[in-house]
Amino acid sequence: MNSSTSCGCDTSKGNSATPSKTVQLAIATIPMQPWEQPYDPQTALKHGTIFPSLNLPFYVTGGEQ
Repeated sequence: MNSSTSCGCDTSKGNSATPSKTVQLAIATIPMQPWEQPYDPQTALKHGTIFPSLNLPFYVTGGEQ
């Protein structure tokens, strides 16, 4: 019996869902965020963030200005 499937995967080692060691799944990059004066607690709760530069509202119907 051939241990390779039609896709070329070698299933003889058991779990065929395990990626090979040569496959790079993702690259994570996290840019540095400079410090800024945070919102006061009431404003932060309203906007969902304490940092003004992260306040990126998305409105489906235009929202408030």
